[in-house]
Amino acid sequence: MRTAAILLIVAAAILPSCTRGPAPPKRGKLEGKVMLNGKPVSSGKIRFFALDPNGTNVVADVKDGAFALAADKGPTKGKYRVEFSVPSATKRRIPNDDIPGQFIEEAPETLPPRYHRDSTITYDYDPDQPASRDFQLTTP
Repeated sequence: MRTAAILLIVAAAILPSCTRGPAPPKRGKLEGKVMLNGKPVSSGKIRFFALDPNGTNVVADVKDGAFALAADKGPTKGKYRVEFSVPSATKRRIPNDDIPGQFIEEAPETLPPRYHRDSTITYDYDPDQPASRDFQLTTP
């Protein structure tokens, strides 16, 4: 009986160490500003899409030209493609593709495609050296 109890204690001590995987990659805080034609973006989103296979995609709200991600929500080390979204303040009704005969409200994008779906803007990020990153966008 005593031997069985000792074996249970040893197994309980060893088992958790066998199931642990590698440590998750280090993330870091990220903050900055988004300006459009020299003025702060009032409301929008900024997205960082990892170009490295081990990267972590992140998205942040932009409010009054500023965005911020806490270290536990920020990106991992690597290169990112950056996209911006600044929806219109006025919404339009469009057909709902999922439910025929119904409509949904959508806020049209105000930025040209070069800042969202066609963006070529990249950013190299290192969580060990977090620095503020500002983006200056222009439209005609």
